[in-house]
Amino acid sequence: MTRKIILLLLLSVGFACFAPAQSWRKLKKEAEQAYQEGQLSEAAEKYEEAWRKKRKKEDLVYQAGELYYQLRDYRKAAEAYRPIKEKNSEFPLVGLKYARCLKQDGQYDRAINEFEAFMESYTGDGKDILEEIIQNEIAGCRLGMDAPAQADRDIEILLPGDGINSDEDEFSPYPISDNELYYSSAVGGRARIYSSKRVGSNWSKGEPPRNFPVIQSGHFCNGSMAPDGSRMYFTVCSNTGAPWNDIKTRCEIFVTKRVGAVWSQPERLPDYINMAGVTATHPSVVHQRGQEILFFSSNREGGRGGMDLWYASRDLGADNLDFTFPVNLGPVVNTLGDEITPFYNVENQTLYFASNGHISIGGFDIFSAIGDEVSWSQPDNLGMPANSSADEYFYILNPSRTGGFLTSNRVFAGQKTSTTQEDIFEFAVGGRRVMVKGNVYDRQSGEPINDVTVSLYQVFDDGRESELITRSFNDGKYSYEIMPNRRFRVEVSAYGYEPGSYRFSSDDANTFTYGQPIFLEVEGAAPTPSPEPTYPGEPVSPTEPGQPTGQPAVETPAGQPYTARGRGPNDNYEYQTSAPRHNGTYYKIQLAAVGTYRADRFSDVGTLGRVDTELILARGLTRVLLADFFSLGEARSALQQVKNKGYSSAYIVEYIDGERYSKVQ
Repeated sequence: MTRKIILLLLLSVGFACFAPAQSWRKLKKEAEQAYQEGQLSEAAEKYEEAWRKKRKKEDLVYQAGELYYQLRDYRKAAEAYRPIKEKNSEFPLVGLKYARCLKQDGQYDRAINEFEAFMESYTGDGKDILEEIIQNEIAGCRLGMDAPAQADRDIEILLPGDGINSDEDEFSPYPISDNELYYSSAVGGRARIYSSKRVGSNWSKGEPPRNFPVIQSGHFCNGSMAPDGSRMYFTVCSNTGAPWNDIKTRCEIFVTKRVGAVWSQPERLPDYINMAGVTATHPSVVHQRGQEILFFSSNREGGRGGMDLWYASRDLGADNLDFTFPVNLGPVVNTLGDEITPFYNVENQTLYFASNGHISIGGFDIFSAIGDEVSWSQPDNLGMPANSSADEYFYILNPSRTGGFLTSNRVFAGQKTSTTQEDIFEFAVGGRRVMVKGNVYDRQSGEPINDVTVSLYQVFDDGRESELITRSFNDGKYSYEIMPNRRFRVEVSAYGYEPGSYRFSSDDANTFTYGQPIFLEVEGAAPTPSPEPTYPGEPVSPTEPGQPTGQPAVETPAGQPYTARGRGPNDNYEYQTSAPRHNGTYYKIQLAAVGTYRADRFSDVGTLGRVDTELILARGLTRVLLADFFSLGEARSALQQVKNKGYSSAYIVEYIDGERYSKVQ
């Protein structure tokens, strides 16, 4: 019996080995079939796999990019667009889409390079309009780079548990009270309105509201209650055409009226609000001056472009649907892009809305404008933490005005790891203040070092760093307020001492203070080994190397490009370069990692050394380095000069026998 089982296993392995590999045509057909069945993620993967087998068929990878973009998987979309990013004549605006994916993935520096490169090479129609759009996008990238340091420390963002959120999309929160929430969810493949109640610190499992009318077809969602609870406005959206949650999906606004303990059969609002062939969605109602004012979003004629915000009103004294003809909120609020999800706070006369046409740090950001009807102040971006590099909308305050809710597809501190689903987030005003603090000491004497300079850097997933703030402290102590759910590096320097640094993650919900004491070595003193803190699961970097003795005896001069691989535990990318290779240990200063290398951008450091480049093959990024330094002291002296020229994120990299090892701490 045992021999039969072994024989069967061997035969099955043999047949598997001889099974023919799928052709690109078969994969393409499977991708098309998956798309027809609404399996967009599977379709994207099949298109990408087909392209890898037939790279000349670039339309395959373009289709993959389009689907990843539609799914809002920004990183995969960027990887799919990257091989064709310069082929805008064949794939319209693909370079712009590539840059936007980088922006929404939080890779702001790379995005700026790609926006600029796209604009320089673009020769099609509408260049003037595109130039205005791209300048806004670049301004948004710069705003995003500055946003962490300027974040509102009085707001804490929370992710409610699975009582509300699921693996599908949740959106359009409407708080009935501080402890009861109506919201919309696509659980089961059809958007519906649900209700959840806060029980202690948790939210109950969402259920359909009691006595809510039965809607037989379409998606019913985006609910908004009248302030007196007498009416509830919502939308019914079609099942056909674009995905149900796309802003171009056709929706119409309905209302149901409370009759005792039950709700009436829904009524469709008049044709002059629900115009044929266009969308009316995201209703939001307030009462003021004896009027019920309905704000909504629509792509109807008379707007500035895309989705615009409109309002209509009716007399509160009459129980009818006799609204005034809709009025556009005007060009201060509305742009050539899309404005959606309005919420008006009557108490402070502030309109909150989402827009991708104003300068944003992501795609859709939340904005506020003070005013009424068609007279509005210039909208303000709410910044972080309300906004992120992803999309945010459906901002609304709770009845007590001590906090509220918003919808976002952002990644959130390990609790939410993908941007492909929308979730409902809660925010609290007067949130916890998170700090990093510590003391600085002389390692030999143990005495405090009074005059120190402390820099705080944010560290991104790909190892890039962004300097947030640098300050001097004169009492041997340092402290900064920081954002939760980020990674940071602290660097401390003092006159006559070697600099010191450490890294940490502010992702513990029960920790309000981070940091550690730093012990600095006197310059020229023999270093005392001290392990550097690492991220959870990250290999420990090797100890800082000592000074090499003299220059290497053997060198290989610069010539044809060659391929090498990083040897450090955290730096093992394969790269291509034509830099000379030396025997022994030497150092380079990494200035930047850019999407498009232009030599003139780094000409100001040419007097300090040779400028080398290394193309990271798997990522399409080019490292720019200043070379070569044959002692650590020489490299550190040059690094200070480099930072004085504005390269605040530059750092030293160790090379051994021509191969890149690790960053020198």
